[in-house]
Amino acid sequence: MSVPDIATVSPTAWDEARRFLPIVRRLADDPTRTRADVEAGAAELGCGPTHVYALIRRYIADPRLTSLLPRKRGPSAGFSRLQNEVDVLVEEAIDGVYLTRQKPKIMHLVEEVLRQCAARGLTAPSRRTITARLRARPGREVIAKRQGAKAARDRYAPVVGSLEAHWPLSLIQIDHTLVDVVVVDSETRAPIQRPWLTLAIDVCTRCVAGFHLSLEPPSATSVALCLTHAALAKESWLAERAIDAEWPVRGIPERLHLDNAKEFRSEALKRGCEQYGIAIDHRPVRTPHYGGHIERLIGTMMGKVHLLPGTTFSSVQEKGDLNPEKSAAMTIDEVERWLGHAIAGVYHRDLHRGIGMTPLAAWQRGIAGDGATLGRGAPVAVPDPRRFLIDFLPIERRRVRRDGVALHSIAYWADVLSTWIGHPERMIVRYDPRDLSRIYLLGPDGTYYDLAYRDLRRPPISLWEHRLALKRLREEGRAHVDEAAIFRAVETMRAIADDAVHTTKTARRQRERRLRVVSSSASEPAVSPELGKPARRADADVPLEDRIFPFEEWS
Repeated sequence: MSVPDIATVSPTAWDEARRFLPIVRRLADDPTRTRADVEAGAAELGCGPTHVYALIRRYIADPRLTSLLPRKRGPSAGFSRLQNEVDVLVEEAIDGVYLTRQKPKIMHLVEEVLRQCAARGLTAPSRRTITARLRARPGREVIAKRQGAKAARDRYAPVVGSLEAHWPLSLIQIDHTLVDVVVVDSETRAPIQRPWLTLAIDVCTRCVAGFHLSLEPPSATSVALCLTHAALAKESWLAERAIDAEWPVRGIPERLHLDNAKEFRSEALKRGCEQYGIAIDHRPVRTPHYGGHIERLIGTMMGKVHLLPGTTFSSVQEKGDLNPEKSAAMTIDEVERWLGHAIAGVYHRDLHRGIGMTPLAAWQRGIAGDGATLGRGAPVAVPDPRRFLIDFLPIERRRVRRDGVALHSIAYWADVLSTWIGHPERMIVRYDPRDLSRIYLLGPDGTYYDLAYRDLRRPPISLWEHRLALKRLREEGRAHVDEAAIFRAVETMRAIADDAVHTTKTARRQRERRLRVVSSSASEPAVSPELGKPARRADADVPLEDRIFPFEEWS
């Protein structure tokens, strides 16, 4: 049976699978489990032992949350046998009567539904049906509307009294910072701006798990790119940057510890983490000490950055009368390479006073163990790096028409689309904001298919260029915006940026972002002649677990 995409699963089915996961995982991982253990788990879950055995088999074959999704016969999830008017009436009664601070009982909700159905001459649903609709609502929403936001937080927010990480990858902290250095244009060497750094630390070993450097402010996908860098093997990433150092951190983390910023609460990040069994803990509000490990790491890395030309230092007092823009000399690619050396070649090999050894030695001990400590063994590898990244990318839903799929006013096509022309439902489409020349459509078989521009003469562009082009066209009074107009506007803006690159920071910034988009397209595999299938990569003979995606600019 094909695995459904995590974006297509209903909240009810997803929550049910989450409820089963801890017990099924415990039983599946226990080689000494007995019939009595399974019966005890079945009693806890409220089902029969035969069903639990089936779930164990499914989870062992595919240790992901989607393997535990309910597989029911009959109507599909969300199907309602009620009349549309009755269906709407029940939902409105739940919102207007039951989910209020007066906290009425279910009997009052049922009485209200029956009264309104009688007044309108409609067939009233049963109490069981009304109760089922109510139970389909998220528990946190029900508590918040009946008892207040604080009560919902007290019941559903994770309880984090202290951060404990007893083995590698058991807890990863992620945060962002503006790097204390001004980067320059790669051609003119004129100053641009300070880049943003998204950094991940393994709390147990204090190793840097991964990072992402960008000219754009933090976003949900920059978190995903940092997480992807952390989870994948880094040999090819180091080789591409001529970094002769060891960086063994890889594998799917068990838990993320994040603050309450908007980019850390996206649905794509939440579902992507749940798909791979990654728990998310959000730092309690107004408790900065809970992020101490990542904050100290950021402080350590910024201390090293202060040695670079173009540093802004951390305060006005430190900077004195130094003008960072006059001393700036490094491009963003050079800063990224420098950070790779500083992390893998220096930080990982320096004694860390908090753990009494180097982070690299702590990682090796945590994985392999020593005479006093039992190692955790090899981390869980990412089974499909391409799918791992796609599972965290932004989501849209589009219909397949005779001329292909339209996204961001751009037409996309692949031969495989001819199979789904006229498909009654909107289909899942994901896109990488760094490069809109390729998008990924989820087929009914659970596979993502690459779609390219319908007009292959179009150049790769990023989402930030697309947005600037739309803004420019609207300012010109264009009521109708088509694909040709967008690409003409992008080409015009690129020409203007090239002409003005010697005069303005904004133009230099736009040009540098565009160059990184083009660089990304050159290093990624092109769409194969048989559209709809990924082309063979230059590194196709390298094992998937040893590849890593490049990290370029996008917004």
